[in-house]
Amino acid sequence: MRRLRRIVAAATDRRHAENGEIAELRSALADQAAEIERLRAVLEHHTAWLEDHGGALRDGDARTTTVEAKQEALGSRQEALDGWLESHDTAFEGLHLRTGQLEAARAVQTFTQWLEPLELAAAPKISVVLPTHDRAALLPRAIASIRAQRYGNWELIVVDDDSSDSTPKILAALDDPRIRTIRVAHNRVSAARNAALAEATGDVVAYLDDDNTMHPLWLKALAWAFGEHPEITAAYGGYVIDDVEGLPRLLLKPYSREALLKENLADTGAVAHRAGLEEARFDESLVEMDDWDLLLSLTAERDPLVVPAISCFYSTAAPNRLSHGPTYDADFAAVRRKHGESP
Repeated sequence: MRRLRRIVAAATDRRHAENGEIAELRSALADQAAEIERLRAVLEHHTAWLEDHGGALRDGDARTTTVEAKQEALGSRQEALDGWLESHDTAFEGLHLRTGQLEAARAVQTFTQWLEPLELAAAPKISVVLPTHDRAALLPRAIASIRAQRYGNWELIVVDDDSSDSTPKILAALDDPRIRTIRVAHNRVSAARNAALAEATGDVVAYLDDDNTMHPLWLKALAWAFGEHPEITAAYGGYVIDDVEGLPRLLLKPYSREALLKENLADTGAVAHRAGLEEARFDESLVEMDDWDLLLSLTAERDPLVVPAISCFYSTAAPNRLSHGPTYDADFAAVRRKHGESP
């Protein structure tokens, strides 16, 4: 009986042990199943990544071997871009010029509004040089524009370059102690201006041609410029020209020596300088462009002050003008050579 009980107890223990092992196996199987699911998810993720990027990875060698082809394609694109830029260069240049004109006009407007009511701290005497030859119909207008200046400390020196019309009568009728007239033998405008420079008694010299008119605030602008800036020896401003597409246009160019060596930046009527300068003399060998030569000489050692003001109203309607005449090319080359530039 006892033996039978021991046998039954042993069988029961074995069954419990087997049940525990089965439970452990089931738990292990469940863990393995969970790991398999996790690995499957990871595998699916990497498979998807490979599908997205595999093409690029597989083509890596191909891309590496086609660098020269890529460079050639880029070179072709660059050539096309350069061609497009070259074909549109004029448009970009025009846009730049128009932007500069707008900025200049805005600066002139602001300066003019500020200058008009300004009480000047200094009042230098300004000598205005006005050469004339056979323009009796235009000369009174030019003289009247100087007499209308809103700055009073000036003198006007009119040089009659041996006129054969009624110019001498017009000059003889002038009754203003600030105006002096001289008559010289006909020897072109450069010699006439030099004759006036020899007679000037002012601190500053300004210019006007007989077919143009001076802006009423120009001499006040110069009095401010040379009075407030003792370091400067020369200055120039803007001027309004009347023949641009039927409408007047303001010309006021920024200063740079490099630009000035290539072209003139200001008309004679827009230029002013301190009196008595050795370099302030017109080259009488030039028929045209003596104003360009003068500005180059005045600014050889020191930059001018660019005054944001209108100096004069430049007319293109007068007869016998010197602009772009038969000596233009020769004078252009002469000025370039004189100031160290090849024509």
